Order: sequence, then structure tokens, then C-alpha cells
Amino acid sequence: MSLKRIVMVGVIFAIACGAWWILGTATAVRSASRFGKLGPQVENLWGDPLVQKAPSVSVETVRSAQRWMMPQKNDITVRLETDYRKKGLIWYPTYTCAFDGTYTIANTEAIAQKIRIHFDFPAQGATYDNFAISVDGASVLAPIDTAKGIDETVELGPGESAEFRVTYRTRGIRDWRYKMDPNVGRVQNLNLVLQAGFDDIDYTGGSLSPMSIVKTDDGVDVAWIASDLITSEDIGVVIPEKLNPGPLTSRITFFAPVCLLFFFMLVGTINIIYGVNIHPMHYLFVAAGFFAFHLLLSYMAGLVNIHLSFIIAATTSVVLVTTYLSAALGGKFPWKVAIAGQLFFLVLFSYSFFLKGITGLTVAIGSVVTLAIMMRVTARLDWDDVFSRPTRSERQRPDTPPAPPPPPPMAPENGLQVPAV
Repeated sequence: MSLKRIVMVGVIFAIACGAWWILGTATAVRSASRFGKLGPQVENLWGDPLVQKAPSVSVETVRSAQRWMMPQKNDITVRLETDYRKKGLIWYPTYTCAFDGTYTIANTEAIAQKIRIHFDFPAQGATYDNFAISVDGASVLAPIDTAKGIDETVELGPGESAEFRVTYRTRGIRDWRYKMDPNVGRVQNLNLVLQAGFDDIDYTGGSLSPMSIVKTDDGVDVAWIASDLITSEDIGVVIPEKLNPGPLTSRITFFAPVCLLFFFMLVGTINIIYGVNIHPMHYLFVAAGFFAFHLLLSYMAGLVNIHLSFIIAATTSVVLVTTYLSAALGGKFPWKVAIAGQLFFLVLFSYSFFLKGITGLTVAIGSVVTLAIMMRVTARLDWDDVFSRPTRSERQRPDTPPAPPPPPPMAPENGLQVPAV
């Protein structure tokens, strides 16, 4: 393997890297632009992130001042179900929310008091289905402005209590949060159970950790239970995101040079070990076969299921590269090794991006295994000899006509030069 060929292969690799950079950037721009345009449209059609505030309870005094008080019990049940919506190359983590909150309010004073209850909706302008409010089981029917919330006044005698209940069903996106009443900074007898219809539960930054998590048949039940809690933190759950074709294909495309570099190392090793004459043009077509995988994946992902797109693109690329190398290099080329190498370096490395959290580990293990194999098969090579002479196939070929024999020497005879017999 000459230095000239190594330089030419390096130039081909650099050209392939440039092509992947352009394709990856184009895919990322498509995803970002569509996200910027379609994100607000999805929120307008589906809803905003929901932030449910605890009701504010206050006592009306004779001087029209407010004295804040706490509900004695806070029994809340929330059911979240994912209902993903796709726009362009992006899946949006939309969900449905069923809320049922019951708050027990008690008059601990020795005199009757008028207690004002204010309840804010989790999102202004959202649509609420099966909405109902009641006081001690009696429904309250009144005009409602979702921007201003609900105000209800109850009169309680000494030692009396009342149950204020709110139920509704609505839709949101990305996350759901429950905010404690900032006027009191304290919650008594909290029992908030969130029934998540998904397993991959996560929490918003700075939120209160749950006290218990129970697996169910269709997800998890997460509970926040406390008898007397003082906190400024919210309760928040993040809706798990679905695999987004746009960002996923961009990451796979930007990682493609690493896959090609490992495969070029494999082909170069075959060149040395098996003595197969592999021309830089062969490397160029191999790079083009790898590029075909990412090109097909990028433009099919928005139209076909991402897993099916991956299978079609990977199969096409493996067939292209393997059949080309077998046809171009003949029977000496170990095509089974080439198939195994492409499945390992291109397909496995790329598919690791589907597996959340283990992409780096997969690539690291694959790199170490590759290094170990390369070290093992090349351990006895004389590298000075490899880089100072051509391979067996780069030497004179059998079909090259032999050089003509040198002219016979002339022998002197009687002063005359005659051919020697």
C-alpha cells in the first residue's frame, strides 16, 4: 500500500464527510424550521403545558381584608394519557388530562365566617370537557371565564366544614405541573395520586420528589402523600417524547464518518492480509454506498415509519456495497467479512441512536472490539515491508508481456566484431 493511495483514500474520506455534513445540516434545518412553524400551531390546536394551581382560600374580615387559610385535606387524582401528534418530521408529546380534586375547608373559629375560594384553570383559553364544580355534593352552575378562574363563597358556622370539588378533562403538551398555594406555603393532609398511562416517568426540574411509585398494567401510579408539608416546590411530570425522525436522522448522519472510518480500516486490512488490489476508486464507491443509507433514511423518515425506513435504507446500502465489492474485486475478496463489517459499523452503530442512553456505550464497546480484532490479525505484520512495497496484486500482472531479452554480446575475431556463438 503506497503513501499516494493512502492520501487519495484520505481525500475521499474528507469528501464523504463534507457530503454528510451538508445532508445532516439540511435535515436539522428542516426539522428546526418546521418545529418553529408547527409548534405554535400544535399548541393552538391541542393546548399549552398545563399548570394547575391549588385553590386559594381566604376569610373575609370586617375590614374587607383577606386572611389566608389552608384546606384541611387535599385529595387529588390526576390521570395522564399520551396522545402524540405528528407534524412534519416532529412528534409532539401531547396528552389528555383528567383532573379530580377535592378540598376540605373547615371553620376552626368560634364564630361563623364567610370563606372565599378561588380556583384557577391550568391553561387560559383551553377546552374543558366533563367540567363540574360542587360544594358538599351540590353542583354550582355559574358563568365561567377561564382567564379569571372561579370564585365561590361559602358560609360556615363554628366547627363546620365543606368539601369543594372540581373535575374536568382537558388536553396539554410536554409537561403537567401542580403548584402549591404561595399565599400559605404549607399543605395539610396532601394525597395527590398521578396515574400515568406510560412507563417512562420523569419529573420537571426543581420539582418535589414523589413518596411512592407503583407499577400498573398500563403505566405507573405516582403519589405525593404528606400530613403537613412546608415547601415552595411544585409537583411536575414530563411527558416522554417519542422518537422524532428529524433530530434522530440528523444525529445518525453526523455520526456517519465514524462508521465509514471503521469500515475503511476493515477494507484496508483486507487489502494487506488477503493481498487484494483495492483501488481508491473502490473506496469512493463504498463511501457512496454508505451515503445512500443516510440519504434514503433522511427523506423516507418523514413519510414512512422510522423503523421501516431504517430497515429499507440499511438493506439497500448493504446490498449496494457488498455486490459492488464482490463484482469489482473478484473471488479473492472476502465478501462475508464485508457484510459483517457493514452490519456492525453502519447498521448497529446507527441503530444505537434508537436506544436512549446507551448510544455512547454501544459505540465505545464496538470501538474496543474492533481495535482488539485489528490488533490480533495484524500483530505479526512487518509494517516497514507493508508500506515500502506494493501488495502481491499490485505487482506485475500475468497478462503483461515479458520484457524482450537483451542483445547477445559481441566477441572479437580477426579484428572484426562478430556475434559470439
